[in-house]
Amino acid sequence: MELAGSTNAGKAESSSQGSTANALAEDASAAEGTDSLDTDIAEAAEAAEAAEAAEAAEAAQPVNASSEILPPQGFDPFANHRSKVGTTCYTFPIFRIFGFSKDGKMAYSLEEDVDGRGGTIIQYIIQDLVTDKILWTTKDDTENWTAEQDSMATLTTFLISLNNKKAELKNAMQKYGIIQADSEFLQFPTKDGYSCTANVQDKTKDGEDDWLGKIDYQIRVKNPAGKSKTVASTKDVQAYQVVVCGYFKNPYENRLAIIYGEEKYVFEGTGISYHVAGCDLSEESFN
Repeated sequence: MELAGSTNAGKAESSSQGSTANALAEDASAAEGTDSLDTDIAEAAEAAEAAEAAEAAEAAQPVNASSEILPPQGFDPFANHRSKVGTTCYTFPIFRIFGFSKDGKMAYSLEEDVDGRGGTIIQYIIQDLVTDKILWTTKDDTENWTAEQDSMATLTTFLISLNNKKAELKNAMQKYGIIQADSEFLQFPTKDGYSCTANVQDKTKDGEDDWLGKIDYQIRVKNPAGKSKTVASTKDVQAYQVVVCGYFKNPYENRLAIIYGEEKYVFEGTGISYHVAGCDLSEESFN
């Protein structure tokens, strides 16, 4: 015979368990709803940010006669890759980007100390990222500076150089429709899943010193769907290795500017020589 108290206790326990289960289910549902809301808010914010960026890009204007050429921040593209080279690699040029055009052109500069001889050379470049052709370039060599300029060079080398070359650079940027803009240097893979690698074939002969050897290489980009293409290819380069350093995204079109460096043999060691390859991200451009 079952006691009445026992029956009531069982019912109470069952009811309590049911209430707990319902409460847990409600909490889980509420948490799921909160997560979903957070996701919706994040996606809406991202969409708004993208729309704002697109609007700003549409409104951006190229350099014109009244524009002031602003000095961009310099940086070392190899900063995240120093572990890939030895202690004898000591030349890492400073890279600066002035801006992009809306049709695949990019303006930048490279500042490099001259090994052996001393001094610094700053090269200003406008490159077509569709063909990778250099459209315009000019150099400024501190060896040709006045004594007054040279005495100030340790602190303001680039600013002196930019002042020397500002008129030429401005005319070239105006000619090629360059829009001055800050652009963040990023590492692969991209946020949306593009990756980039350097495929290197060592052609150094048996018994040949490394510094006399040559390499062939291809810079390859893979899209999120797994399709790949070659964006740069070079043969018989007298270099030790090639490293993909990172990329800039053209804010005005669906194209990357990929920065990669050749480690070459220089005076008493090795140094990095930078190159830029354009990469169209459209689906149809991949194999």
